[in-house]
Amino acid sequence: MKDFLIEDATLGATALQKKIKEHHKVSIHYQRVYQGQQLAMKQLYGDWDSSFNNLFSFKAQVESSCPGSKVIIDHYIVNGEFRFRRFFFAMKPCIDGFLNGYRPYLAIDSTFLTGKFKGQLASACAVDGHSWLYPVCVGVFDSETNDNWIWFMSRLREAIGSPPGLAISTDAGQAIMGAVAEVFPQVEHRECMFHLVTNFKKRYRGKVFDDHLWAAAYSWNPYLFKKHWAEMEKAKPAATDYLRRHKKLWTRSQFKTICKVDYVTNNLVESFNNWIKQYKSMNLDDLMDKIKQLIMIK
Repeated sequence: MKDFLIEDATLGATALQKKIKEHHKVSIHYQRVYQGQQLAMKQLYGDWDSSFNNLFSFKAQVESSCPGSKVIIDHYIVNGEFRFRRFFFAMKPCIDGFLNGYRPYLAIDSTFLTGKFKGQLASACAVDGHSWLYPVCVGVFDSETNDNWIWFMSRLREAIGSPPGLAISTDAGQAIMGAVAEVFPQVEHRECMFHLVTNFKKRYRGKVFDDHLWAAAYSWNPYLFKKHWAEMEKAKPAATDYLRRHKKLWTRSQFKTICKVDYVTNNLVESFNNWIKQYKSMNLDDLMDKIKQLIMIK
């Protein structure tokens, strides 16, 4: 199975079972395939259990070779031994580049890890001078809870402070929105229009919304926004009441001008998630090292 897993480390036992059947015309019991997959992954990428302890070596190496970087490992102590809890990583050049040459905008979200121990990989991404993706920091925690997001946002604030005019874009998750409100109460908080529309269409549909909802989001000034809003309100007042309850900003006509980033979706961080997608099944220490390499090359 090693050859298959070198090509795609995310393959599960069922997928490997099919590949073995296709390539070697042999049917193997699921449990045997699963055990073989675990052995192959261990030989290829190392032991999962030791990968968490290796993060301390990763931290020491980064802090030695790139002083000023933020590598924070949150842990429990169980029976006198360290047990991993959460992780935050921001390289010093990424922090400096954001603070010294940035537009004050961050897209923040998380994506599922696909390795043996599931969890969430959070990231905060900015925009560089070419309007290209500029990763600022990443973090790892077990699930999208209020406590975990507040911890991540607090570490982010320690790294970058709260620059004037900062805008933060997130999805509509209650945990992440609550964390932004608590840790960055002064920022311009934007809600991803794609997620808003996805939730909106579960309740309201019709041509009037197809014609005017996205157009309202893309409107540059209040006059155009109100024209599209009036058409939707005339057709379905309950729909505009639903949108009115969304307190975060989702239309360009309400964005402040200081930010100079007019994105109405969170596609920036989705680009980061796609950039590291093929590595999400790696051991945690290897994943962090891979992200470090990708950022350094970029």
